[in-house]
Amino acid sequence: MEKSRWIWYPGDYEIYHSIKLHSRREEYGAEYPCFWGMANVYPRVNFEKNASFERDGYLIIHANCKCYVLLDGRRYPRGERIAVPAGNHNIQVVTIKYDGLPAIYCESDQLISDRSWKCSPGTSFRDVNAGDEPAYTSLNDNVEVFPFEYTVVEPVSVEKTSGGTLYDFGRELFAKLDFGCESGLTAYYGETVEEATDTANTLIFEKVGAGEHSLVPRAFRYVLLTGEASGVKAELELVHEEQIAKFSCDRPEVEKIFDVCAYTFHLNSREFLLDGIKRDRWCWSGDAYQSYMVNDYLFADRALNRRTITALYGKPPVLEHINTINDYSALLIIGTWEYYFTTGDIDFIRFIYPRAKALYDFIVSRLDENGLVVSRPGDWIFIDWSDIDKDGPLCAEQILLWQAHNAMAWLTEAVGGAKSDVDLCNKRADSLKALINEKYWDNEKQAFIDSFTSGRRHVTRHAAIFAILYDFVDKKTADLLVEKVLENDSITKITTPYFELYELMALCKLGHIEYAQNMIDSYWGGMLKLGATSIWEQYDPTQSGAEHYGMYGMRYGKSLCHAWGSGPVYLLGRYCVGVRPTSVGTKTFEVAPRPGLYRSFDAVVPVGTRPDGKPGSVHVAYDGRSLRALADIPGGTLVWEGREYELVPGVETKID
Repeated sequence: MEKSRWIWYPGDYEIYHSIKLHSRREEYGAEYPCFWGMANVYPRVNFEKNASFERDGYLIIHANCKCYVLLDGRRYPRGERIAVPAGNHNIQVVTIKYDGLPAIYCESDQLISDRSWKCSPGTSFRDVNAGDEPAYTSLNDNVEVFPFEYTVVEPVSVEKTSGGTLYDFGRELFAKLDFGCESGLTAYYGETVEEATDTANTLIFEKVGAGEHSLVPRAFRYVLLTGEASGVKAELELVHEEQIAKFSCDRPEVEKIFDVCAYTFHLNSREFLLDGIKRDRWCWSGDAYQSYMVNDYLFADRALNRRTITALYGKPPVLEHINTINDYSALLIIGTWEYYFTTGDIDFIRFIYPRAKALYDFIVSRLDENGLVVSRPGDWIFIDWSDIDKDGPLCAEQILLWQAHNAMAWLTEAVGGAKSDVDLCNKRADSLKALINEKYWDNEKQAFIDSFTSGRRHVTRHAAIFAILYDFVDKKTADLLVEKVLENDSITKITTPYFELYELMALCKLGHIEYAQNMIDSYWGGMLKLGATSIWEQYDPTQSGAEHYGMYGMRYGKSLCHAWGSGPVYLLGRYCVGVRPTSVGTKTFEVAPRPGLYRSFDAVVPVGTRPDGKPGSVHVAYDGRSLRALADIPGGTLVWEGREYELVPGVETKID
């Protein structure tokens, strides 16, 4: 018999930990909860199981809340050993918890608690299968405590300064700070020496009294303690992840960039995929959308993507856009489809579909009479930090909406939804595409303009990039957009790694791999040359010194460990090694290497799922003359110099 797990209403675990996460941000000594609305867990949940006992046995229902147990209609208190005679029985558990996540655990000689139990937040709700996580299999586990792992890190240097003692832990951490002190002091945290020692402007600090301390986890490399302390150490807090991906080539600096990107991403892979570990520590849908892709090409941790998607959706009714940002709502629906295409996880899609449909209906309800995205009260039309003409409906926003219509149609088909619903989504997509081409395409500029209402006929890169990425345009038009927009130096350059990744994806998709490789060297390599131990939110090579650390009007407001900076992991695996799924669930996949500027490379990329349920992988090596590929799952096709070769699992394919 398998082991019992703690179970709860599905999705409420993610929502509970999302509430905790989004209440932890702090700046200048002030608590700073997120500014968007949040769903809550169901405080009252009914659990039910019809079970057959082969012989006389027993059960004990444990709970982290108030509850009672019904065995065939007879009531018992929680924690009581209940005799169960052989035969078929109905077990119900009615729980209530006003200050947390209600959960139960079944102890029995013949029955376990797992996802096969049904649950409902009330008698009028449809029963669904319970939620669980493999981390909570012991009776002593606490589902309200996320299962992080901790590693002690000692400072690599200690230096007396005029303000106190400065501790350097060698690289960026997200960790608890442990120490003892005989009198009160203040701990000033910094991702840089400047931030930790410029105490008037330090973003994160804490005052403590005498005693032994283990402070709440925070992001830092340096800590300044203003008084005498003993036993100073850090406890690095991470989610256990097995890194599958590897990449090295004839340029050693590229392997270092890859490794720093992977470390950056691991630090931001927590309860959910975060944007950055120091400042926001929130879950933003746009950041998460890119992180799903990086995760697929680094850890292939499907549970991490599921947790993030679930937390972002929350629960109906939908009252505002995700993170209040219109484009982030569209990206959540698009990302849900891409999760399904990559994994084939139909059980999750069936669970999340009603929440996706509620968000989609909200998006549609906010469109104008022509079916265009417009700014309503409370909306934030973001797209990117750039000089975009946002007068009236914005072109890049409409292309995202077009893809969201498509994604909703595909998701509806996947769950066996009504054909009329699929047709409606497709009709909306077709009408919108025609309107975009009519209103935004400028024949003279041979490009999409930002706005047709302002009269500026302003062109930025964003609409062109989305048009290429989502196949809004054909190959001929895509190539034209590269020439007229992406390779046009008069068009404002992208400045954030967030949208730079999209631009590089678009260029790589059309075969411009060398451009991306050069950008990896100059942009990401530029940060490492300045001593970065994790990848920043933004990098401007024209800045110098402490100028690099300012953002949002704060001297140290820039995140120096930002998830969207991990893009090279995806770029190298997807376009240089050339690994991509070609059917739902990655039942088939392609490996089409493009070495570009690299004379040789050796890489491992996650792909698909092995029979044991673990992520599959493909190992590809190129030495300048021959190419070798070895996959551990079926369905692979190697494409090299115009020819195709079947990849047989466990058998190396070598092409000289």
